[in-house]
Amino acid sequence: MKTSIQRWKIGFAIDNQEYIGNDLLAQKLSKKGYNALIRDYVYISPENVKKTFLHIPFAWESFKGQGIDLGSGVGCISSTVARKPDVKKIYSVELVESVVTLCQPIVINKILKTEERKKVVSVIGDFDNLQIKDSQLDFAVSWFSMHHSVNPVVTFKEALRVLKQGGRFIFVDKIHNNDTPDTEIERMLNIIYSEDFLKNNFRPPGIRLTRRENGEHEYRFFEWEKFIKKSGFKIITEIIVKTDNEENRRIKNDNKLDEVFVDYDVGGFGNRAIGFVLEKSAE
Repeated sequence: MKTSIQRWKIGFAIDNQEYIGNDLLAQKLSKKGYNALIRDYVYISPENVKKTFLHIPFAWESFKGQGIDLGSGVGCISSTVARKPDVKKIYSVELVESVVTLCQPIVINKILKTEERKKVVSVIGDFDNLQIKDSQLDFAVSWFSMHHSVNPVVTFKEALRVLKQGGRFIFVDKIHNNDTPDTEIERMLNIIYSEDFLKNNFRPPGIRLTRRENGEHEYRFFEWEKFIKKSGFKIITEIIVKTDNEENRRIKNDNKLDEVFVDYDVGGFGNRAIGFVLEKSAE
């Protein structure tokens, strides 16, 4: 079945290192097929994506009706959510054209049954410029994509705009403790990628590329909470999901949040992630 693809407005230049890198990954990994895309682009299986959502109170139950996946990559999260019978449609919005055109069809067709595939509408677009009228959708979701936003408050507000009253935004992303000093944040952003990274990501050998130049941001609990509050969302759930290992058992979050330990790689910094369920409440 041919994947439905839409093209939405993109509000900024796309000649940056993050776009270039993801385009290269899409070009190379799409030739290797589904398993390579899941292993080397998503880093987590659909089954473990679902398990993670089930560990986040009120997350999985919020996926019903029509929704949107912001920064959807190869479509793994959109397709996993679309498996749920209560989900009627999900817009899978990704900035990088080759990721949408080359990779999403492979992933969607592998994860979903033939009759389910029409639920996923692939979109080449910018998650700050959603081509959807106000108050149209029941849910939004994002998986390790929000930290790539140039201005998270703008992105959150755009998600809020398209949701109905009572609609929910479920997102999973990386996190740092509140006591992480600014100097450490700067150090992480200024790390220069190794030759192994360049090789594994199909980049030219010998180039100088920092994590900052590659679109990374490093946020602490208080920063995520500030972005959410400024946007107008209400926090329903805030929880930590960790891969169960000695380090993650030893290091506790300093935001007094519940922690869930799982037997698979979560992804993100130290295989630690924060799971939020946000709600658009009546003003």
